Amino acid sequence: MERVRVDADGDVWWDSTIQGNALAMAGFGKPIRRKTADRLVAGLVERAHAYNADPGKPLFIGTLRVFGSYLRPGIDPLGDVDIELPYGRRVTARQALSDYTRATGRSFGTYFDQLMWPQTELVRHLKKRSAFVNITLEDITRFNGSFETIYCIDADTGAVPPPDDRSLIGR
Repeated sequence: MERVRVDADGDVWWDSTIQGNALAMAGFGKPIRRKTADRLVAGLVERAHAYNADPGKPLFIGTLRVFGSYLRPGIDPLGDVDIELPYGRRVTARQALSDYTRATGRSFGTYFDQLMWPQTELVRHLKKRSAFVNITLEDITRFNGSFETIYCIDADTGAVPPPDDRSLIGR
């Protein structure tokens, strides 16, 4: 945590740091074999291809980058597979996003949960319930210079092209 400011009432405002977020995401479960991690990464790439090929999805995956212990071949077993997920919006109209969310038939506890459903759905789709896939929306280049791009929409011939304004919002 880092202290951001003290307001006029004397209340201290705090924010989490990148290192704090990394610690919060750290897994402390049973390790996995590298062979299992390789299978998880291959599955992630397949699901990214499938997601970006679906014209009905309101978001698009820009890239998937793996970082952390997975990049060090000498480490086996691994704790998890760390993935950066920059994504963008295909659909920006509020009503269209609301219609998409409503069409799922899901019940949402809060309005915020409803607004965030497209992102939640995307992350769930990629993880496929795996506790060993750790997806971050942070820009990993800010704290880690070692990564490997495992998927890029520009190289995916089966992907629905993203809009001209490819502003990535998943950060």
